Amino acid sequence: MNKYIFTLFLLYIGVMSAQTEGSGKYSIKNLSINTENSDFGASYFGDYKFVFASPKKGITLVNDVWLENGQRYLELYVADILPDGVLANPELLKGDVNTRYHEADAVFTKDLKTVYFTRNNYYNEKLARDSKKWGNLAMFKATVNEKGEWVNIIPMPFNDVEYSVGHPALSEDEKTLYFVSDMPGTHGKTDIFKVSITQSGYSNPINLGSDINSPSKEFTPFIDGDVMYYSSDREGGLGGLDVYATQLSEFQPEPIWLNKPINSAADDFAFALNKTTRLGYLSSNRAGGVGDDDIYSFIEEEPVIFRCKQVISGIVKDKNTTQLIGGATVSIKDTDGNIVKSIEVGENGTFSLSVYCETVYMLEGNKSGYTPQSKSFTTSNVSGKETKLLILLGRGDIVAVDEVVPEGLPEELPEEIVKVRPSTYVVNIDPIYFELNSSYLNKEAKRELEKVIDLMTRYPEMIIESGSHTDSRGIEGYNIWLSDRRAKSTVDYIIDQGIDPSRITGKGYGETQLINGCSDGVDCTEAQHAMNRRTEFVIIKM
Repeated sequence: MNKYIFTLFLLYIGVMSAQTEGSGKYSIKNLSINTENSDFGASYFGDYKFVFASPKKGITLVNDVWLENGQRYLELYVADILPDGVLANPELLKGDVNTRYHEADAVFTKDLKTVYFTRNNYYNEKLARDSKKWGNLAMFKATVNEKGEWVNIIPMPFNDVEYSVGHPALSEDEKTLYFVSDMPGTHGKTDIFKVSITQSGYSNPINLGSDINSPSKEFTPFIDGDVMYYSSDREGGLGGLDVYATQLSEFQPEPIWLNKPINSAADDFAFALNKTTRLGYLSSNRAGGVGDDDIYSFIEEEPVIFRCKQVISGIVKDKNTTQLIGGATVSIKDTDGNIVKSIEVGENGTFSLSVYCETVYMLEGNKSGYTPQSKSFTTSNVSGKETKLLILLGRGDIVAVDEVVPEGLPEELPEEIVKVRPSTYVVNIDPIYFELNSSYLNKEAKRELEKVIDLMTRYPEMIIESGSHTDSRGIEGYNIWLSDRRAKSTVDYIIDQGIDPSRITGKGYGETQLINGCSDGVDCTEAQHAMNRRTEFVIIKM
């Protein structure tokens, strides 16, 4: 039957690289309702009943077996939820819901009168097939009458014979319907989409984008307030399908991997959680289960924690002509010089990258034929804030349009602190210059460092970065190494004078932040080159 979505439930996926960072704390147990076949589900029918999928029971008939796994076609069942999370008294759902083909994955409105569910594209007793003779999945809407029967079953308007649509989930206000599809425009094999529910019908499907969808498979979304849980077999998981969580606010953080035992080396999917009791259910084909896929109950002991994030956006221009530069690479680096995120800008020269709050970063712009330009900045603690930066490629610095002002910086600056460039505030001391190829601190340098120590003593909350720079002569990698030595030399001296090591860091920038245009191939005097061999003490926090 379906060549895409139901492989989620019934086929194993190879183990991937180990996940090292997750969130949430859970206790989990298998349930006696499971059979030797595939049992799974992620749907609450009110607070006291649970809807799940399981192969047909009874005598197997001709053409009644799904060839992918040798089990009978799936049907929807409903069971009672006992106080300890056990599922009991399973029975087939009433009405016209179950057919001779697959049914699975239902979601109900709060009044329990409307349900959306997944079925093979079977309607009016006819199975629709695509151009390759596959019977894809489709999503249907039904009404639940007073007898609990599903009636008035109709297909959704965005179903299509050539692709699958299924795994419905409803937003808290029931104005948005989420689902999974492999329709054109997906980022991977299957993506999560959404449509708006209006009085006149449904909007066109919208892909949730690459912040949530990956080049792999996304499945079984579940909405808990502003949080969406879903499964994916993306790179970096523990193995097979893993459960992730993301916030559905306008500013979406990166998906967070859920800790063990929710995730395992097998397929983990169909995550569902009661908003009040924090009792939930999970489906998995992990080792030690009763059958193929099993339903597990769990208790959420600690919730998922989302880190505060912001957006760095802007444009890339030619410094001399001010024209937009397309095809440039914009990267965000951490304090160790590792690339956190990178993007190639389009012809419009714009970029947008998400970053964590209260973190020191380096923004760097590169394009062949231009001198790379970079700028350090520190994000604030305001979630969702957008900071706009202008990257001027050529022989200039990155200029901040909307400055990232160090936390706690007073409007009236002490005379010891000066603004030297947009978004850069430093300790006002005479420049500390180094001899060529040297990191040795002479007497003059130590005298200036005493001013830094005195300022940090008077402002005990102050945090400083010692940024060391070289001139453009020498090999680029060597210049990074040399500037790191110089930064470490100044930091070590300040710490030796009694300053807490947590209040000062050092980083070498090599020749990436020249202040006078004396780059490779430019004829400069020795004095001009010496101006670039400097150490600046940048204020991170007051």
